[in-house]
Amino acid sequence: MDMKKVLVPLFVAALVASCSGEPSAQWIEGPVMDNGRAQHTLILNNMPKGGRVWFQELYDSYEVTDGPVKEITHYQGTSSYIDIPKSGTLTITYLARPLPRHSWAPEGFVLQVKDREDKPFPVTYTFLEHPVTPVDSSLFAATYEPGPADIIPRPKSVEAWFEPVVEDVECCVYDNILPEGSYDLILDDKGEAHIESRDADGKYYAQVTMSKLPEGTKNLKITDQPALKLRGFMLDVVRDFRTKEEVFKILDILASYKLNLLHFHLGDDESWCLEIPKLPDLTAFSGHHELPDWDLQETKALKPTANGRIGNTTFYTEEEYKEILRYAWERRIRVVPEFDAPGHSRAAIKAMQAYERRTGDESYRMQEPSDTSHYWSAQDFTDNVLDPDLPGVYKFYSVVFDEVIRMHEEAGVPLLGIHIGGDEVPMGSWAGRDRKRVKDTFTRGMLALARERGIKLAGWQEIVENIEPETLEHLKKHLLFVNAWNTRDEDIDLPARLANADIPVLLSNVQHAYVDLAYSDDPNEIGLHWGGYVDEFKSFSLPVYNYPGLRKNQNIVGAEALLWSENIRSLDDATYQMLPKALGIWERAWDPGKFDKSEKELREDFNQFYSIIKKKEMPAWDAQGLNYKKR
Repeated sequence: MDMKKVLVPLFVAALVASCSGEPSAQWIEGPVMDNGRAQHTLILNNMPKGGRVWFQELYDSYEVTDGPVKEITHYQGTSSYIDIPKSGTLTITYLARPLPRHSWAPEGFVLQVKDREDKPFPVTYTFLEHPVTPVDSSLFAATYEPGPADIIPRPKSVEAWFEPVVEDVECCVYDNILPEGSYDLILDDKGEAHIESRDADGKYYAQVTMSKLPEGTKNLKITDQPALKLRGFMLDVVRDFRTKEEVFKILDILASYKLNLLHFHLGDDESWCLEIPKLPDLTAFSGHHELPDWDLQETKALKPTANGRIGNTTFYTEEEYKEILRYAWERRIRVVPEFDAPGHSRAAIKAMQAYERRTGDESYRMQEPSDTSHYWSAQDFTDNVLDPDLPGVYKFYSVVFDEVIRMHEEAGVPLLGIHIGGDEVPMGSWAGRDRKRVKDTFTRGMLALARERGIKLAGWQEIVENIEPETLEHLKKHLLFVNAWNTRDEDIDLPARLANADIPVLLSNVQHAYVDLAYSDDPNEIGLHWGGYVDEFKSFSLPVYNYPGLRKNQNIVGAEALLWSENIRSLDDATYQMLPKALGIWERAWDPGKFDKSEKELREDFNQFYSIIKKKEMPAWDAQGLNYKKR
């Protein structure tokens, strides 16, 4: 992806704006200083005295070194603002972290003036040249020539078939001895298809396989089945929203690789993305993003999300959500919605504060006004943790659970469970109280809601950490899965530790499965890098059962690719990060492969896998107009 091509229209817009007296900006990347900070320059053109300029940055901590502005003020999350001391042009030089990629440059510039409508304005960029680590091109040579039945995920067994078909089976043979999703697909000497399957999933997967075979294929038998029960994709629509139609396109991609789980990240700090009719303030306030008022109070809406956009509605109505559920279910995909708590809860907290201001009703209060906690979350928030000791927390989630259950019932689609997050509660929260006791209170409260409704819970790995043994045993009985994500360094055996403790594990290893991480250190790539870089080979190398000390393989229940959206700005960005790197995770969920492959054997296997992608999948993506990583 060439950012220079993306920025040409913005340069023209800024030039026109400058000549016409309209606000515009220039951002110039600066060199790294001796102290490890980079010195960047921001030029603001045609600024009105007394105005305020807002913008978004993905990295924090800046310090002005020159210019008429005394400081750049960091606001909640990635939002920042500058007060304008005089009319005209301001040149601001400041120190910040070095820019790892072009997509991390400040964006979403908006001019705010009292008693006027907030006004976005264009920005142009000047970037430095950076050294790039050479790519091992031999990995992507794609020298294997695929056969007719070489598809992704690769079938378990392919053999020539010349015997006559005794019985024409058009539907499903329900043999409970076979694993879920199992099927036999026979193409006879006339090319007619005959399907035997354990269940509706197996029948659908056979049809997907058939759709990928060359026209005229005959005398072939494919016997196939998935290795892991859950094969999924986590889609974060909170930081950058995907429309219903865009979700449909993503679901089509998932279905084409025989996935059966959409982990739908709908509630977090930046937004609440699902209409809850009994709690209208949730989407009236947190689903609409505007700049804070002049006193920095969010009185009408949340501040802009990580993409810097203002005033955009970013949630699904209940009818849209039901449409998504049905569209997914027709493709044998189950939707597990996530509403992250007790951290990552700012959108819900602020919305319920707005409800209390509007109605005077304190019964949904989720944060104690007198709380003196001081903390800084992973995404730079200082007020995003709810208080598990308040009854309003459970009243709120009882309504959310009931409404979600109702929507699934009305859509005629099963609800496997509800994901409640549980991750990244910052140190310093719940000041003056025992953190383990408070977390245990939260876990028991959410468990009670789940038990009363007969549903299961899911969560990130933290959900099973630092709670009382008795609470953990109760939680295990109601767990759908736990995302094992932080598997770096000394925690590489985390999936084994969880599985051996009879906790159902959904493999989400950051160094293999976080497809939002950049492909490489090339500054033209998009994505983060806090967990390293993830390319097609890294995802293909996901270990499924080969973890030190793993005894209970059966508790590895699935694997998913995860797309966080802090650095995503469009469907094209989303598919670029997904394709082709997510296919490695989905291949491993379908077939873990040999446990003891040497590096040479792994590379040879990857050559076959990537050859199929390059020679069969990529032409299909081109035909669909999908954006993807080309090599």
